[in-house]
Amino acid sequence: MSNLAEKMKDRSDSEDMGTVTRVEGPIFVVQVDGREVRTRRAVSCLVEPQLHDCVLFFARGNAAYILAVLERESGPATLTVDGDLALSVPNGKLRMVAKEGIDVVSPSEINVLGAKLAWHANTLKVTASEIVSAASQVVAEVATARIKGGILERAFDRVSERVKRSYRTVEEIDHLKAKQVDYQASATMSLRCENMVATAKELVKVDGEQIHFG
Repeated sequence: MSNLAEKMKDRSDSEDMGTVTRVEGPIFVVQVDGREVRTRRAVSCLVEPQLHDCVLFFARGNAAYILAVLERESGPATLTVDGDLALSVPNGKLRMVAKEGIDVVSPSEINVLGAKLAWHANTLKVTASEIVSAASQVVAEVATARIKGGILERAFDRVSERVKRSYRTVEEIDHLKAKQVDYQASATMSLRCENMVATAKELVKVDGEQIHFG
């Protein structure tokens, strides 16, 4: 028993409180009782210590680790881990709530995987140099849609549109190239221009009850 007690005593385990006075990379210098202790942040201490923080640390021999940040005068709290971090909720739901906002920032990729993704917001802004989307079906219901850009290119097997009124303004050239063009108007079709040229390789046919030229 005496040998075990001596071994326990030699370990010099201690747990104490102190104030961070310097930060030297991964080393945090903690002052306690007039002496300085060089410590590292323990893996379980997710809050990154800062200057003037009151911390709880554990020391054994020459090794000392900050276990928790107890008090902070001011400044935000930063959760820091070395390596990958996974939040797992096997039998529940994960929810993040913030009054001022939530920012998700990464210099690399951000992947969101799920059976269903829903966005609910008064305003949704998307800014990107390139947007690539692949879907079997896109359904949208909007009151007003405005798109402004430099170039619009579409490639579809079939395009169907059904509108009550359609207005289009082309400032320079409106060019249509098709194998067959069929226009039908149930009431009136009107073409107005300064000069008109109609050219057919084989046949030009004009049919109507009355035909007026000039």
